[in-house]
Amino acid sequence: MSQAATAPEVTATGRGGRRRIVLSLVLTQLMIVLDMTIVVIALPHLQADLGITDAQRSWVVTAYSLAFGGLVLFGGRLTVLLGMRRSYRIGQLGFAAASLAAGLAPSFAVLVTARALQGMFAALLAPTNLALVNAVFIEKRERDRIFGVFGATAGLGAAAGLLIGGALTDWLSWRWSLYINVGIVACSLLVGSRHLPARGKGDGVGRVGDDLVGLLLGCGACFSVVFGLDRAEQGGWRTTATIAWLVAGAVLAVAFIARERLAASPVLPLWLPSDATRAGAYASQFIMGAAQMGSFIALTYYVQQHLGYSPVTAGLAFLPLSAALIITAVMAGQFFVPRLGAGGMIPLGFAVQAVSFIILSRVAVDSSFVSIALPGTIVFGIGMGLVNPVTFNAGTHRVPERHIGLASALLSAAQQIGGSFGVALLTTYASRTGHDYAASHADAVRATGVRELMEAGATPDSPQGQAIIARLTAGLADASRIHAYSSSFTLLACIVTGSAVIMVVAVLALRRRRGR
Repeated sequence: MSQAATAPEVTATGRGGRRRIVLSLVLTQLMIVLDMTIVVIALPHLQADLGITDAQRSWVVTAYSLAFGGLVLFGGRLTVLLGMRRSYRIGQLGFAAASLAAGLAPSFAVLVTARALQGMFAALLAPTNLALVNAVFIEKRERDRIFGVFGATAGLGAAAGLLIGGALTDWLSWRWSLYINVGIVACSLLVGSRHLPARGKGDGVGRVGDDLVGLLLGCGACFSVVFGLDRAEQGGWRTTATIAWLVAGAVLAVAFIARERLAASPVLPLWLPSDATRAGAYASQFIMGAAQMGSFIALTYYVQQHLGYSPVTAGLAFLPLSAALIITAVMAGQFFVPRLGAGGMIPLGFAVQAVSFIILSRVAVDSSFVSIALPGTIVFGIGMGLVNPVTFNAGTHRVPERHIGLASALLSAAQQIGGSFGVALLTTYASRTGHDYAASHADAVRATGVRELMEAGATPDSPQGQAIIARLTAGLADASRIHAYSSSFTLLACIVTGSAVIMVVAVLALRRRRGR
């Protein structure tokens, strides 16, 4: 169906109806992203309440990301087959039911199962949400403005999850960090459900079973990569499990591409990601997901472990980032995107992010939040606000309506896999650099300890001697963590700088090619 064919329906919706749709879709987008981080701060309380071991703890987060990343391609297909309105309502109600089950979970097994169900319905909601934006908002300036709001919401959700999760855990219970989704779904459906586009019966272009082999290969590739990255986070990049799962993901991805070349009704037409603008959007979404989740993990540990912030205070520390993100994304969608386009906005946003990571890399043992972390996070929020609106819009650039769900699914998959990659990379890199720092400074700390013991006339076994040793040991551990944070932000600065350079070169090469 062409865009022109949808115009009368959109006009009939009216300005008030479209505003309600925007509010409904924004609430849904916020909820999807929120649940990637909202339980992170609640993990210590959750673990103690349910008797979860340290080895099991990561699965509370991983179950959601695995189901989301592994099934988002399938969700994109269902959006096409079921229709946007029906997919939206099924996804909303399913997510609410899974959230309620997770909040009521009496055991680890029930909680993980419910979190996986959350991820499954999120995999349906994410592509449906963007498909609805493209179906309802056709006029370019309006679309740019709406995608600015969506870009702000996508970045805000992860930061807000830390604040809301911390507040609910401190004031009520960790279970309320899951119950809250029921309220969000209720508000979203009440506000905008009846104003959604009437087209809800699918377009009749296929069945769920069409290209089932390709669907299984694509979902399997996404699942294997996300799980492999999780194994890297838990055990390192050189473990047998990590290597095996990542190799399996690569093999399945190659097989998927080969299958789609031959399939009569491919689950993912290869022309969809081959367009230069869309490919750039997917790559940018991957990098953004990695930078966002990786930096959030590092900053969360920094403010809680080093600065001693409570969960609520740690969440409040991210509010300036959220404010900068919202203001920039809205302004970018309305003023900058129409003038600079994706080719100008994405490299600019990456460059700003590189500056933010350079600022954050200057963190030291004696630095305060206001001196380093605050300006760094504000600049980071500005960088996210410049990139997010563009990627959402460019990712569905010139895509026929019947394929918008799939294009949106690719954006969600890129973000999810990128986030998993960022967490795995930053976790393992920080662990290694922190360990190396401690090992290289251990002799100096021992020498300092011997000197202080001699000056105090104390023995290592005496109370005074034990206090000296404990203080120096804690100081070394803290310095090691700070060095790990600093090194991680330096690595992120290198990644986004390299990405910006590659993007600029690609844009210039493309423009030169088109000029011939």
